[in-house]
Amino acid sequence: MFYLTSAALLVGGAFAQVPSALYGTFYPKNINTTEWISNDTIGTYGGIYQAGTYDWNVENKTYGTYDYCFMPHPRVQEYRLPAPVANGSVKAELVYLQYLQRHQRRTPYNILPTGENQPFECDNIDTYLYAGPGQGVSAQAPIDVYGETYTDPTNPFVKTYIPGTCQYPQLTIGGLLDAYIHAQDLWGVYGEKLGFLPSCPDNTTWFRSSESPLTQQTAGGVLRGIWPSYSKSLPLHQQATDVDTVNEGFSCSYRNTILADILNTSAWQAQLQAAAPLLAQLEPFTANDSAWTQTFDHLSDNFQSRLCNGYHLPCAINDTSDCVSMTQADEVFRTGDWEWNYYWRAYPNAKTYIQTVEGLFIQEILARFAAVEAGTNTIKYEHDFIHDGDIGPVAGALGISSLRWPGMGSNIAFELWRIDGGSIYARVLYSGQPMETIYGLLEWLPLSQLVGILQEYVPENIIQLCNTSS
Repeated sequence: MFYLTSAALLVGGAFAQVPSALYGTFYPKNINTTEWISNDTIGTYGGIYQAGTYDWNVENKTYGTYDYCFMPHPRVQEYRLPAPVANGSVKAELVYLQYLQRHQRRTPYNILPTGENQPFECDNIDTYLYAGPGQGVSAQAPIDVYGETYTDPTNPFVKTYIPGTCQYPQLTIGGLLDAYIHAQDLWGVYGEKLGFLPSCPDNTTWFRSSESPLTQQTAGGVLRGIWPSYSKSLPLHQQATDVDTVNEGFSCSYRNTILADILNTSAWQAQLQAAAPLLAQLEPFTANDSAWTQTFDHLSDNFQSRLCNGYHLPCAINDTSDCVSMTQADEVFRTGDWEWNYYWRAYPNAKTYIQTVEGLFIQEILARFAAVEAGTNTIKYEHDFIHDGDIGPVAGALGISSLRWPGMGSNIAFELWRIDGGSIYARVLYSGQPMETIYGLLEWLPLSQLVGILQEYVPENIIQLCNTSS
């Protein structure tokens, strides 16, 4: 364990107000305005949206830059102990780490309605698909089979789809390589620097994913990167798909009602009006399909996935000279940022929306915290492999000052530290640095204050809430 000693003891625990020295591209001040959408001079606000197919070396990038393709994360070069621990005003021991991580790079979910002019190739990554007998079951192990996607030339639907060797979505080779690097950096901080992680997985470690192969395959890469010499299998815990508390697993009709209200608010309509000239320019790609014009989710996803894996922006099927420009893509990305900030921060009923989407998962996090405080928790490191749709509402519940779309590998680290006398203090890192929030910098605060922030996002009765009629 890592200790720093001092005769002095910090009491009270006010929120830090000093702004982070890093991450200037993470917290735009004007993200709530339609000017954020339509002002081309903003560009990407310093963000990065491009990476090569095998680009996993981030040494040439400025650490702390919003990088949609491979978000920053705790790294030993930049990691700093909590200020009161570092300056010696307290003696403290890290006793619990809960690490929330979005999966790494992938192919798009959304294929343009008019079809795609470029193939997407995934024959450089094998996605294994097999089951084996459980421990204690006497049966032969299976062959390690993997999926290999192909396009049959006789299939007429391919003409309005996308040729290539990928599923949509699926982890790309760049995503797998990013997972290794992400993990090696985590080990550098929590394994080597702090001496906190065990030398191999044991009963103090616990891993969870959603039902998605994206999160499961990311977990395989990350866990290999943390423990490169580990030779046994590991359980990756998942809840049943229909009742999963992440990735909107459980059904909730009121959640859909709220989403419909979001799309009808005057603020949402104003942002669509601000983006109307752009939507008109992109009509050859969207075919004016409402799924592609009522939100910028599909366009952002399609463009991000291409640029993050070494591909070009799309061109029209019937006119290869009509291609999406980077200026247009930048505005798409800015609009996507605006929408994510609206969902989880600016929307007047964001609290209830977060409750219906992520309230039960937040409740699980708080149960872990309570067990740590009571001294009954045997787990000291939990790693949850989840989605942007989980990172966003958790960040919103924490009161993040402004929220850009959580990129690939986005992460939230909850560190719990026990100080002399037994009190638990907390720190929350967002993509590697203390999160900037409406409460100040979440650098060092009594656990009770962090619990108080999150508790209001736990619904009193989720079943009753989901059955709300209006």
